[in-house]
Amino acid sequence: MLLYRRAMIKETTVTGFTLKGREILSSYASFTIEGEVTAKVTRGEETWTITERNGIPKGTSDGENEAVYIPNDKALESIEKNIAPLLPKKVVIKSPRDLLDAAAAFDLELVKHAGHNKKAWGGNACLAASTAFFQTLLKASGYEAWEIFTTDQPRTFYFPNIAFNMVCGGEHVPGTKQDIQEMFFFAMKAGSLKEVFDTGTKFFRQFEKNLVRDGLPTGTAKERGFVFPVKDNFEGLSRIKECAGQLGLGLAEYAIGTDNAFSEVQKGEELIAQGMYDMRFSGTGKKTREELVDFDGTVVNSADNFATMEDPGSEHDVAAHKLMNARFGDRVQIVLDDLVVTQLRFIIPYLCGKKREERAGNSVLIKLNQAGTFTETRLAIEVVLGLADAKQVEEFLTARGDLSWILDECQKVGVKSLGEALDNIKACGFSAFVSHRSTEGSSEFLPYLPLMYGSLTRKLWFKAGAPNGERNLQNYNPMLRAEEQMRARGVKTEVAGWGGLPDGVKVPAAAR
Repeated sequence: MLLYRRAMIKETTVTGFTLKGREILSSYASFTIEGEVTAKVTRGEETWTITERNGIPKGTSDGENEAVYIPNDKALESIEKNIAPLLPKKVVIKSPRDLLDAAAAFDLELVKHAGHNKKAWGGNACLAASTAFFQTLLKASGYEAWEIFTTDQPRTFYFPNIAFNMVCGGEHVPGTKQDIQEMFFFAMKAGSLKEVFDTGTKFFRQFEKNLVRDGLPTGTAKERGFVFPVKDNFEGLSRIKECAGQLGLGLAEYAIGTDNAFSEVQKGEELIAQGMYDMRFSGTGKKTREELVDFDGTVVNSADNFATMEDPGSEHDVAAHKLMNARFGDRVQIVLDDLVVTQLRFIIPYLCGKKREERAGNSVLIKLNQAGTFTETRLAIEVVLGLADAKQVEEFLTARGDLSWILDECQKVGVKSLGEALDNIKACGFSAFVSHRSTEGSSEFLPYLPLMYGSLTRKLWFKAGAPNGERNLQNYNPMLRAEEQMRARGVKTEVAGWGGLPDGVKVPAAAR
């Protein structure tokens, strides 16, 4: 049914779990925390000790609708007093499924006891513990992340489309005239992931050369996209096209995308109440919801290979997203981030409508830090991709106290049950866009997510910034190693490419 893998690893027993937290430096120039798990591993006659850790980003989770971070000292205290006692005494691993089940059992206890959005115990404390625990089980088991959903039947493995951040604006760039926060370049017809990164690095260097040519600064922002004075909202897009032409890339060989982050242009209760947007960065004035969607459409239609747009409206404006999806949901991937913040209670009702105009988008951005545990993140991906186990989804929603609210919201679009909602989502063929802001320090946890699902679907996208900067590269390089490993074992690999778009989305360049 799925992807080939090596012979079954011997039964592994993991015992003697200990968990501690510590402060480490964050790439955002502050202190954050990491979780560290140590355990004893037994396989056959062999026994050894393993230690794994994962750091949590700082300053990237501050909304009441997502996992709420607490001060570092309180989070460390919570890890010691609240979370460490929940670790199991023993985990027996006979198959990859046992990893997921053990992680789910641990994470469910966090959900039950950590308070609303984990505010009582700390979303940062919960995520540090959850990710370090799963990472320990994975490393102890001997399996690779890409082997988790595999059997002995050959099948193609799909690597995600990589979003290289090239141009930054909005809140990332003081004094900018670009309302759009990020602009992306994608290599869409590469024969391998290695070729994707080869193209991405050449593109980045060529873009830099062009800035030098024009006497512009070549500094980069937090996500390593370039920061320079643009004339308007479209200069960055024009420069991406210019650079692609210089590298000899045809329209079908690359794609353009944006993260609009338009919550930043609907600040304040008055704008929210009126459904208005203040294009304060470009200085082009206020727009109604309908005018904003017109603007979004202008960006989408600025290039035949414009493929994906994140946050076309604000986190407060479901109506804007539904209007965007009704008008352009068959032309572009519409990625929901701020509106759903990797929370099932929003993802399910906003995607389950039978008609396109009842849905807020056709793709979801996935962030570990927003969900607060590994399993909740995994379930968000699986719901979006139509792979979720309905009973487990219901179990977590019940533990959170969200199920009743979700069912009430689903009723508004004529969906009568959770099962019907999940079936509707599955039938639509949506895509998942895995994002950074999930790890710090030396951890390479984030790539587990796209690697886990590449044997099941090609509707995968991934962004961790430009192809430079250590934090970005620790998210990209593990996938290069995985590609090498798979090919050495005779596994056929491909990059998602245009086939990674949600069902029904027809980007003109894709037909070429």
